[in-house]
Amino acid sequence: MSTVISLFLFALAIAWVEYRLKSIHRESDRDQKGAFDFFATKEELKKAVKQLKEAADSDRTAIDERMTSLEEKAFFTPDSKPKESPVLQSVEVVDPSVIFFRWPADDGTFNDAQRLTAQTEDTYYRFQLDASRTRAEFRFVTMSDTQLSKANNSSKKYIERACNFVGAKSAQFVCTPGKAHLERGKWVIDLKARIEYR
Repeated sequence: MSTVISLFLFALAIAWVEYRLKSIHRESDRDQKGAFDFFATKEELKKAVKQLKEAADSDRTAIDERMTSLEEKAFFTPDSKPKESPVLQSVEVVDPSVIFFRWPADDGTFNDAQRLTAQTEDTYYRFQLDASRTRAEFRFVTMSDTQLSKANNSSKKYIERACNFVGAKSAQFVCTPGKAHLERGKWVIDLKARIEYR
């Protein structure tokens, strides 16, 4: 009987060892499978990153090509000649037959030495010279309502020495040109300009 029990215990011990070995083998397989899954996932991630990088490089190349195309369109005419710089194109050409004066002297003349080549907020008279540059038609001109208001408020200084006017002073007017000639460095008025206020 003790032999039977011993054999039974021995068989039980062998069965337990087999069970344990199988269990260890299963855990080992699972660990290997987990490791395999980890390495497989790592490879998939590398592939995905590589594909993203290739897509980004492709997009960057497409953007660079598009920018080059836009730059060429912006800076070159259809026949591939460079356009001039807008800054260089904005240079204003001065018309030598047009001069400006601030206002007439007390005697109604304009000193030629004080002529300007461009209209400003401080010039009130525009002279259009003839071919001889010794005769001109002139007009009363302003650039803003403020400038006109200043002239209207001090009309003896700014207007009446060189112009006749009709109507109540307002912000609207039309000027018929007067005539003047150059004499010893001064523009002498032959015919006053006529301002019609509206």
